[in-house]
Amino acid sequence: MLPYEGTSGAVQDCGLTISGKVIDHDTRAPLPGATIYIPQLDRAAIADAYGNYHFHHVCQGNYTLKVSFIGYTTEAYSYKIATSSVRDLQLHADAAMLRSVEVVSTRILSESQATEVLGGRELEQTRGLSLGKSLEKLPGVSSFQTGPNVAKPVIHGMSGSRIVILNNGVRHEAQQWGDEHAPEIDALAATELKVVKGAAGVRYGSDAIGGTILVNPSPMPDSAGMSGHIGLQGNTNGRMGTIAGLLQGKLQNQPISWRLHSSVKKAGDSHTPEYNLKNTGFEEQSLATTLAYNKGRFGTEGYYSYFHTKIGLLTSAHIGNKTDLENAIARGRPEETGSFSYTIARPYQDVRHQLAKFKTTYTTDDLGKLLFTYAFQKNTREEFDKDVPRDNPAKPDLHLDLLTHTTEMVWEHTLPSAITGSIGFTTLWQDNTYGEGERMFVPFYRNLTTGAFAEEKWRKDNLQLETGLRYDYKTMDVKTFDSKGALQKPRYTFHNLSGSAGALLDAGYHFTFGANVSYASRAPHVSELFADGVHHGTASYEKGDPTLQSEEAVNTTATINYHSNPRFNGGLSVYYNTINNYIYLQPDSVPLQSNKGTYLSYYYRQADAHFYGADLNMSYAFTDKLSLDTKASIVRAYNVEEDQYLPNIPADRLNAELQYELGNLGNANFEDSFISVGGLMVAQQDRSDETTDPFMDAPHGYFLVQAEAGTTLYFGNQPVEISVSGNNLLNKVYRDYQNRLRFFATETARMLLIRINLPLYFKTQS
Repeated sequence: MLPYEGTSGAVQDCGLTISGKVIDHDTRAPLPGATIYIPQLDRAAIADAYGNYHFHHVCQGNYTLKVSFIGYTTEAYSYKIATSSVRDLQLHADAAMLRSVEVVSTRILSESQATEVLGGRELEQTRGLSLGKSLEKLPGVSSFQTGPNVAKPVIHGMSGSRIVILNNGVRHEAQQWGDEHAPEIDALAATELKVVKGAAGVRYGSDAIGGTILVNPSPMPDSAGMSGHIGLQGNTNGRMGTIAGLLQGKLQNQPISWRLHSSVKKAGDSHTPEYNLKNTGFEEQSLATTLAYNKGRFGTEGYYSYFHTKIGLLTSAHIGNKTDLENAIARGRPEETGSFSYTIARPYQDVRHQLAKFKTTYTTDDLGKLLFTYAFQKNTREEFDKDVPRDNPAKPDLHLDLLTHTTEMVWEHTLPSAITGSIGFTTLWQDNTYGEGERMFVPFYRNLTTGAFAEEKWRKDNLQLETGLRYDYKTMDVKTFDSKGALQKPRYTFHNLSGSAGALLDAGYHFTFGANVSYASRAPHVSELFADGVHHGTASYEKGDPTLQSEEAVNTTATINYHSNPRFNGGLSVYYNTINNYIYLQPDSVPLQSNKGTYLSYYYRQADAHFYGADLNMSYAFTDKLSLDTKASIVRAYNVEEDQYLPNIPADRLNAELQYELGNLGNANFEDSFISVGGLMVAQQDRSDETTDPFMDAPHGYFLVQAEAGTTLYFGNQPVEISVSGNNLLNKVYRDYQNRLRFFATETARMLLIRINLPLYFKTQS
């Protein structure tokens, strides 16, 4: 294992990234179109609309970045690169050139809809957390929790089937209807998490009313060599341990690249400041492999991933009778706490998800690029109740298998008059079954959905206009039983249309304005139509309504970004979403008692609703080393027909972080050192009442103190990235409104998370 030095030897892929922003030295304004050239690699990059640049697959070594731009003096910056680094490059205006040359800049514009990206150091700071908890770093994104270890993403108050998740370019299909069904995706395999808020992404499906989450791995290696990393994480709350590893490379003199990623997690019982949370441990294993062939115009890629998790559920949330349920809520703490253990006993869930993908691309001379993707997914969910069956102790109380086949054919093109876009056709076929003799929460069903879409962008000078249209035809055949036990075979047909139109104006170095209007219709999910039984993870009983109609949403979004001040940068996004026939779970004030126990009960219903709110993010640099980042979100959801607010909507949130860059600490063995301290303030959800939340008043708001410190330590030429983060450092006792188990227990206590990452470099000789 050798690091790359200078220009000797063959160029190799070592998996590092050099990125940053090219800015004016005096005004701090970004310089889109600036050229960055690395002579040691003979590679160049062009800064985008906001001055950002990046080089992927860079090896460890010494490099010179030569930066040039019309009207500015060319500069050269030399760096020792041992880990992925962010380097902002400053240029000085050339006074002589400016007197004789009029500079006209055309900016490459981004999307008009509100979009957030989590990557780089911000993403690294979430390693060891689930996908749902990682996304909470972004404004407008929160999560529904079921105990300490299950988090499901929420965008602008919406979750579940209203959010589409694309995992490595494939629409993730599982039993996502459950609040406690977290996405079966290994967040450790991602190098970028992107969130498109609202129903503006027509390419992703008409049911993405709440938004779309893209989980993206890094690009496949494009130069010979091999690289990777080993990551370790440890968590004091639950005594969680994680090990993850990646190995990737490209064959010498062959157009074949490959990647292998795997991770293992194990955690025991979590604890609050006052007691142990019995049976809240979990286990997780994942494996993913990719093989790609790219030569000339043709490229193809095969991908396979396997994800398995076993999640213990809080023992005291499963109650035997109505009196015990009322006493448990009144008690405010679990009756059974026990002592710490890694044992996962009943009740628990066991979930396995497999994904296989085949993708091929062909680039033409003048027609653009053709892409075809086929994917197969199998999701198996088993749920085990608290009571052990007498006839077969190992038998699950619920077993669901969901098979999904998807295809997508897309033509990406560039037309005359600065028009770019894509036209595509998609299919989705699903078959859902449950185990014989087990309880049925959702019935047998088959779903066939075909769709067609087109989206186009037009750019001229500093203005971009974009529009998109999509149509989906969905048929669903269901097998279920009525109250008398007679077999019923209803067939549902839905025609769903979605479209969007937007504009983005770059008004100069100071402001960028965006506006987007979108329409989407979402067919009800089979769980909303036919749910009838105990929802295991949330310890609740849910009842569907087979007469539900498609939701119809009109979403209006406006964004403004300020990005030129030497110290201050920020953005504000406001939205108003009108949804006809909005489907939601309404709590029933009377708990349901069955032969399995007594449960909080909910039923699905529809009403016209309005969602509106705002997301804010700001950053202020006091000095080159000291900065403050602030993010805030508010959302309101109003039931127009009932003249009251909807339940289960996130409370207002404010997150602030003060960060200081320590640099190399005066020692060549330490680089990129930093320390930060921050706080999260969540207000009380005071818009609920006895109708929307009949079981318990919404909990009080809370404030949590957070901190993190990190550095890169060198042992010879081998870097080791180390960081320590802490949450709830003051060990506050509190409950969160978005935790479905808040009726039975408080939130977890102080948590320290230690991360160690060891980059690996393997030199390839010519």
